[in-house]
Amino acid sequence: MRPKKILLVMPDYSDFPELFIRNLEKLGFQASLIINKIPAYKYRGSERVVNFIRKTFLKDKSYKKKLIAQFEETEYSRITAELDEMFDYIFVIRPDSFPTSFIEKLKDKTTKYIGYQWDGIEKFPEVKNYFSFFNTFFCFETVPGFSNVKKTTNFYFDFDNYKAAQTPVQNIPPVFYFVGLDWEIRRSKINNFVEFAVINDFKLDFYLQEFDKNDDKNPHIQYITKRISFAENIEFVKKSDVLVDFVDPRQVGLSFRFFEGLYYRKKIITDNLMVKKYDFYHPDNIFVIENDNNAAILEFLKRPYQELPEHIVKKYSFSEWIFRMLSE
Repeated sequence: MRPKKILLVMPDYSDFPELFIRNLEKLGFQASLIINKIPAYKYRGSERVVNFIRKTFLKDKSYKKKLIAQFEETEYSRITAELDEMFDYIFVIRPDSFPTSFIEKLKDKTTKYIGYQWDGIEKFPEVKNYFSFFNTFFCFETVPGFSNVKKTTNFYFDFDNYKAAQTPVQNIPPVFYFVGLDWEIRRSKINNFVEFAVINDFKLDFYLQEFDKNDDKNPHIQYITKRISFAENIEFVKKSDVLVDFVDPRQVGLSFRFFEGLYYRKKIITDNLMVKKYDFYHPDNIFVIENDNNAAILEFLKRPYQELPEHIVKKYSFSEWIFRMLSE
């Protein structure tokens, strides 16, 4: 029996494409990949001169943007034309990262066309223009008016065959790990937690990637300019005791931290109230910050991690997650 062919189409985001392909191949798929990385546009012929004239004398700043859009359309049309085979599945992540014409044409290359948005719909609302191209589209929230749009969650990659029976790391003092973007809107709550952690002699591995302008950086946080790769992130997760999560105010659903904690048996501290609705929530494993209850964290840390039923843990693995997607 031949392996099922799947084409993965997604943004060139960190090392995620490699990890997706690795997990798909572990499951026996014959996997191919297209990312949104095409050659940079270069002026041809008189285009540079025409752009200068239009921008300088006609105040038309859209001409070059149109040239770039046309160039990208041509490049993606070439990519589509080079696909000389049919796929059992085509799985597209963040389709709004690609021209609509390209996403529409890909539909002819499969009978099972699936979309997935790993960011909030209202964070990138233009993705709604892509829903109709897919047999099924998955996201973290309910979207009224679209019968093919269904809710899903994040997941954890399970290609590394991590054994749940392994003893979790127990550092003294405990190591708290957080990584994210330095959004101004959540600095106050991060700084409040850091202050509490420092007073109680916790060890912090906190990394904020510079995003919004910040003239008042916290000395207990490491500010970085380059994104930590997902593989590097997992190594930080494995070495830590507690994963910390501060909700993205523009996104619905749970971040990867929760599913990494589930897989690697790490306690979690979060301000995302939604986690209480999930079947893997246990108050001894996940502490929800609310109503100025930071003092209760000390008692939370004393309680042992509660093992969860294996079927609940496996439910959020990439293996089960992708098969649910493909079977809808």
